[in-house]
Amino acid sequence: MTQINLPFQVGQIVEVKSFIKGYRGAWFRCKITDMTNENGELRYKFKYLDFPDEPLDNALVFETPKGGTESQLMLRPTYPPHYHESEYVNLEGDVEPLVVVHDSWKVGDLVDWLKDEIYWSGEIVAMKGRRSCQIELLPKPEGEGKVYQGLCKNLRPRLDWSVEDGWKVPCTVDGQKCAKIVTSKNEDEGIADDCETAKEQTKKATKQVGGNEGLRLNIMESESIEAAVMDIEELIVRLDWLKGKLKPDVGEGAKPYWKYEDYRPSSSGR
Repeated sequence: MTQINLPFQVGQIVEVKSFIKGYRGAWFRCKITDMTNENGELRYKFKYLDFPDEPLDNALVFETPKGGTESQLMLRPTYPPHYHESEYVNLEGDVEPLVVVHDSWKVGDLVDWLKDEIYWSGEIVAMKGRRSCQIELLPKPEGEGKVYQGLCKNLRPRLDWSVEDGWKVPCTVDGQKCAKIVTSKNEDEGIADDCETAKEQTKKATKQVGGNEGLRLNIMESESIEAAVMDIEELIVRLDWLKGKLKPDVGEGAKPYWKYEDYRPSSSGR
């Protein structure tokens, strides 16, 4: 894993994760001062931006928590700006990437909680009105596993980052997301796109066919190939539903006086 090409350089501001007891699952704002390869192990030196009195630290780029089984990347780029939906609507120009929080915080949302100038990863387990909630930190060995009460204004969506995929919003156990990653005003990542299969989304479209709403196309919100494919799948479902409605109901044993046939143009084009 140490052979991976990381997009970090000396002088860059990053977030660094800790597996030290008492700080497991916490993210710190740091500035890289040096990166070395010692005995085949990639290491980095950094200083804490929010704790200027702390000495320079030195740690592995990849580390396995004590008692864990998988090695994890311990640093990532600076967390993107994050907004609520109402704030995002009023933004002007292209800002990318940024994080848009969907509606209000709720039980089950995966979050980072700011406490003592450190962001602690966890999950909302209870809401205490609109302004405060209870957060359960990640379980050991990746986190401290304790429950705290905090203010909602100190929350941000928990994100995953990798060299291959960049920023991603993780799904909850029930396949939900509390936010979305936006790369531009014209194209963004849907809140549940990675959590639902195309088949599940097509089922949703089937339920909406019989409603009074206008025809909504995914391509209107995103000009990606995935959006166009989804529109085709939804239109096929709508056509199948219309075919069912057009079948004549003349009773059992009776011969219909007409039938529905698909239109197939001739090979000559006439």
